Amino acid sequence: MTWPLLAAGAVCAVLFVWLGRRVGDHPPGRPDVPSRALRGPAIGPAIVFTDSGYGTVLTVLSIASIAAAFALRAPVGVPLTVVVSQILSQAAVNALKVVFARARPNAWLYRHELGYSYPSGHATTAVVFYGGWLVVLWNSSLPPAVRAAGAVVLTFWALGIGWSRIVLGAHYPTDVIGGYLFGTAWLCAVTALAAGGTGVLTRHI
Repeated sequence: MTWPLLAAGAVCAVLFVWLGRRVGDHPPGRPDVPSRALRGPAIGPAIVFTDSGYGTVLTVLSIASIAAAFALRAPVGVPLTVVVSQILSQAAVNALKVVFARARPNAWLYRHELGYSYPSGHATTAVVFYGGWLVVLWNSSLPPAVRAAGAVVLTFWALGIGWSRIVLGAHYPTDVIGGYLFGTAWLCAVTALAAGGTGVLTRHI
């Protein structure tokens, strides 16, 4: 059944818009002020997490996943769905950044970026790309222990990416929350579409 996914996605989408309207053109509020104390520690690990959300790493992982599908004679539609979903979600994020027009923090510790702050594209990537692979893994025919271990790693990595954006001063916490909300809404919609149609995301591998 796909309606629970669609319902969950709709709730996340509503919360995403509500949060964006609250933070879009207002000074940082109470949830964001303490983020200043989070900036700085564990910069090394934070850079590793944040680099995994940039295009270079994502491109390498995408090509590797497609090549692996060919080599293993697995459905190529699975990695293609995850990759295309990631690309389209980032295009949507870039458009939404302009809509909400929130200025970025001014305390950069790594790789200064242009553009607006809400929602965090990295947080969206954490859910759509890494969370997309979690969905694929969880619905695979791999042993339960392998699926559980992989799910823990992917969840930890997705959370680490969001954490890294705050530590490095690239985003406010509410930007990251907004990115997670939008990414979850997007992933729910894609998964529901796949499950109700070709089943490409939830097909056993």
